[in-house]
Amino acid sequence: MTQAQTSASAQEVLYTICPVFVASNVALELGILDEEFRRVGATPRYLRSLPDNAGWLPHFTHSLPKLFRDGGAIPTIQARADLTDTTLIAATFAQRAGQILVRTDSGIHRVADLKGRRIGLTRSLATEKIDFVRATAERGIELALAIAGLERSEVDIVILEEVEAKPAAPANRPAENWGYLHRHVAQDLLALQERRVEAIYSSPARSAPLIASGEYKVIEDLDRYPDWSLRVTNGPYTTAVNTEFAKAHPEVVVAWLRAAIRAGQWINANRRAAADIFARVTTYRDTEQIARLIQEFDFVPSLSPQNLAGLTIQKDFLRSHGYVKNDFAIEDWADSRYLEEAHASLRAEATQTGLRKAA
Repeated sequence: MTQAQTSASAQEVLYTICPVFVASNVALELGILDEEFRRVGATPRYLRSLPDNAGWLPHFTHSLPKLFRDGGAIPTIQARADLTDTTLIAATFAQRAGQILVRTDSGIHRVADLKGRRIGLTRSLATEKIDFVRATAERGIELALAIAGLERSEVDIVILEEVEAKPAAPANRPAENWGYLHRHVAQDLLALQERRVEAIYSSPARSAPLIASGEYKVIEDLDRYPDWSLRVTNGPYTTAVNTEFAKAHPEVVVAWLRAAIRAGQWINANRRAAADIFARVTTYRDTEQIARLIQEFDFVPSLSPQNLAGLTIQKDFLRSHGYVKNDFAIEDWADSRYLEEAHASLRAEATQTGLRKAA
């Protein structure tokens, strides 16, 4: 890295991270992201800290320059296809598959029992962004039906209009921002409570307290199958950056990835401690549940063939169901050079440290 590069990158860079299991959330909480950015003269600023809630929409559309986005794949894919020139610099396969939730007193014990019955599916009224909640649930419902040998036409999909909750005020860090999600009761759950539908799609985070109440139960958990593609409902999680910025400031991109790699390695070695951090920055709040859920994942970001294949599955679903207009090849979107340089520089530093210790 040249001095000119370092000086050129002395600037404020925007970032946004979804409340999901990705290493960048931990890198931020441990101070690793700030440390790596300082090395190249850059300063990270949380997108949602922009005044007047100006960061809300760009979190989904990636519509501001100098923006790193890490998290759910659905908005990132739609942004790349239809809205913004971005580059995929990393991915993380750390999402859990969804579940089908019913009332305990429903008399329903398996998805096959839903034939001819009502399944709730929300539709967001926030039409300025992609409806990633609906897309996630729609794919999960269709997967569960297929496993049970049912066609979509054999159940009644009830569309429930959703007025989305939005953060009331700017936040300086992700940990300050996502609390409003826990205060919002989605329309599909309300419909299930009021018996207007017999089943809904749910995440493990939402299901856990509902099951504990005794009023609800899971009749299908897509996580219990060896088929990894059943987990592709808003993932693999994607790390993307504006292409123009990446080309102009590759050292900042490498700095982000170095932080994610370091944090990913730390998570892999300290999963119980990582669960405490994830409880602050994700939609999950139960650290014991988190510790169980993250045991099998590799949190070091990767552009592996499996991750790219998973993103192709996700992109093709979004295209076929009208969420995305334009097609593109995931392999063309991904650029592994930044990740390779990040790994190489960290290995070189580790070698130098080892040599100094041995001297």
